[in-house]
Amino acid sequence: METPEWYKLKRYPHIGEPLTIKDYNWVKGYIEDETCIKKHSFLPLIHKCIIQRKYRADENSTIRNPSGKRRRIIGKPKIRNIYYASHFDSLIFSYYNSLLSEAYNKLIKTKNFDSSIVAYRKIPIIEGSEKNKCNVDFAKTTFEFIESNKETKLSVIVADVTSFFDNLDHKILKRQWSNVIDENTLPPDHYNVFKALTKLSYVESDQLFNSYKGTMIVEKGVPNSSTLKENKRIKINSNKYFKEKNAIAYCTKKEFLKNNLNLIISAKNKKGIPQGSPISATLANVYMLDFDQEVYDKVDSINGFYQRYSDDLIIICEQEYEDVIIKFIRDKIENLAKLEISESKTKVYRFEYVDGEFLGFEIDEKTKVPNYYKSLEYLGFNYNGQRVLIKTSGFSKFYRAMKRSFKKSASLAKNSKNPDRRIFKSRLYKRFTHIGAKRKLIFRPSKEDPKKYIETKEYYWGNYMSYILKSNESMKSLNKSDVITKQSRKFWKNFHLLMKFHESRL
Repeated sequence: METPEWYKLKRYPHIGEPLTIKDYNWVKGYIEDETCIKKHSFLPLIHKCIIQRKYRADENSTIRNPSGKRRRIIGKPKIRNIYYASHFDSLIFSYYNSLLSEAYNKLIKTKNFDSSIVAYRKIPIIEGSEKNKCNVDFAKTTFEFIESNKETKLSVIVADVTSFFDNLDHKILKRQWSNVIDENTLPPDHYNVFKALTKLSYVESDQLFNSYKGTMIVEKGVPNSSTLKENKRIKINSNKYFKEKNAIAYCTKKEFLKNNLNLIISAKNKKGIPQGSPISATLANVYMLDFDQEVYDKVDSINGFYQRYSDDLIIICEQEYEDVIIKFIRDKIENLAKLEISESKTKVYRFEYVDGEFLGFEIDEKTKVPNYYKSLEYLGFNYNGQRVLIKTSGFSKFYRAMKRSFKKSASLAKNSKNPDRRIFKSRLYKRFTHIGAKRKLIFRPSKEDPKKYIETKEYYWGNYMSYILKSNESMKSLNKSDVITKQSRKFWKNFHLLMKFHESRL
């Protein structure tokens, strides 16, 4: 059955069991009925924290590892608060996101800053193409602007809005939402969706899990049947095993309303929207409309370059305008957008000829003292005026994911009922090596004949190696070599060292 793009079915566990394609007709009828949505009672969101560890070189240490790099220490972890809606509520957000996104894109095409706003939008690589740009293309556009203005002494200002989603002003958001859909105020159905996002109520995932004594509703196969499924409540030791055990719900909606209303937390937040809902990203762009217009006009008046990727801003201008622009964006962020850019989240770089070589390097914003060892970082890349590289943190994150997967695969092999205890290698090769890097069309068993596979419209999009290869190909015009793929030359060796290590311990 052909369904619209907003009908995106997810499998994460929540309150109530997941929807299926069979639910499409009644779901569509309900969601497209404005009368239903203006009266709809949204379930509380489920909240969890994602903690991202950060490793930084110890600036105060003289001890170096065998490769000559400074010893690395664990920095302050980055904590992201994620709130996600029930499956049905998520589809409501997704539907209204499609309406708002269409209206936003129609509006922004009439603006002179259309090409400067690049996050959460489908921007074709070339007009009429079905392939859309990604962060690689947006970073390349930025670096190409620098490359094409090498004869000018340039300043590059990179700013990161502090806690972007958590600090969106509700009055500004409501006004901009109304403007985008060309209404004086939000219609009742839109307003009910707005309230669900701004008057935040949620439950903590761990508390809900513990309220059912560490049990979850899981989907299991029916004995002696290759097609039938049934839902059962079983004991699960930890939330890290939810996916492995095919957990689909903490409880039913009926169980929640009967047993768990006491777990609901009312945030009473006067600003901010939940990060993670299907509509949050579009709302972020809608919110920044006035800011984008004023910053673009200012930067364009001095023949500069402006690009915003969500809460990351980058402005390129001649060095004489450096301080003026920094002051301008801070003023507009604070007084127009009611947000904040802290000094620690503002980086200033300069690009100019040094001893006959075109270089990019960071400077101290106040003292203007240069640090020639730090180059421009933007959208996952480093650029020093000579070459573009993927940030080492990306490779480190990929390698840590590889180590975790090997550890888990070895554990499953060791504790499986299979007597030879072999690691399931094909999945690891597919996820972590060039073998799984190619984009492939997905085939699924036919419902009429399970032995026959039919073509779908879905694709397997590859892995991190795919990203490396794409980045290398895209940046080759700047690098004049395959320097990015050379960054990954140790992956194959490290992959097999991990394989050998874990196989030896089985």
